Amino acid sequence: METTARSQTPPGMAAMLPPAAAQKRRAEDLILSVLQKWGFQEVVPPAFEYLDVLSRGLGDDLIEKGYKVLDRWNGRDLILRPDVTPQIARMVAMGMFADVRPLRLCYSAPVYRYDPDHAGRNREIFQIGAELIGPESATADAEMIVVAMACLRELGLERFTVTIGQGEFFNTLLSKALISDTTKWQLRCAAAKKNLTRLQEILSGAKVEEALTEIILAVPNLFGHEHVIDEAASLAGHWDDSLAALDWIREVHGLLAKEGHGEHVLVDLGEIRAFDYYTGLVFNIFIEGSGWELGGGGRYDHLVGCFGSECPSTGFAFDLGRLFRLLG
Repeated sequence: METTARSQTPPGMAAMLPPAAAQKRRAEDLILSVLQKWGFQEVVPPAFEYLDVLSRGLGDDLIEKGYKVLDRWNGRDLILRPDVTPQIARMVAMGMFADVRPLRLCYSAPVYRYDPDHAGRNREIFQIGAELIGPESATADAEMIVVAMACLRELGLERFTVTIGQGEFFNTLLSKALISDTTKWQLRCAAAKKNLTRLQEILSGAKVEEALTEIILAVPNLFGHEHVIDEAASLAGHWDDSLAALDWIREVHGLLAKEGHGEHVLVDLGEIRAFDYYTGLVFNIFIEGSGWELGGGGRYDHLVGCFGSECPSTGFAFDLGRLFRLLG
């Protein structure tokens, strides 16, 4: 990625020299140009937020990974931006924009996270992304995936795959078990890492019935083409809420195929997000030959409501640092 002087900077931070800085600027300009063509307007969120305000939309995981300092002016706790999406949700809920929906916003900003479970991982992550505020439809989710694909093509990246999942499907299964919210969160974290051993341990410890345990353990392996949705439906049986979640991802998949993007799309119902705010469809973006995702996103219908009135929303972000490695 960047040319860095690691011995002179904190671990996980990087100083960009001219070639890398120029490459970053070029990638930003190209992606922002695509987003602007689709009607997205750029915003610049603040680097620091009041912890007691932003924490309403962050969830325990991001709060734990965030860097906190004391505001010397008023003594309140501040957090260095660990994620942009909750910031935009707060801005929308506070009425910073005209009450017009849909609202299309984009940004390019670093986020800061300390992750003790991933030694050597960047603590400063350069992100560029977009949020679609207002629509509650599979069409809106499909639009965001198509926009992300358009950005990749503008960068000259054609050999990519988008995996689409449905977080709500997993959540509906967890709702069938008589377990605490803490246990549900632990299960989501284990599923996000596809750690079947840990999943089994938690389910066993929570005394979840055997039939439901088998269904939950099957979810991380539901990966492939559209037939995976049918397999999941057979597992869900007669549970209407689970089947409704699958109908949503089936519709998104159909819309993408109709627009000629089917060859780039796979279904991954085992794609579970530990972040609390995702409520429905989620997706990740991969480039052939790389072992990590370039970015992703999904639906978060209740995040704006953490700061004010409810407003359905969906969005995505790219990791610019990972893009650099490919473009360089």
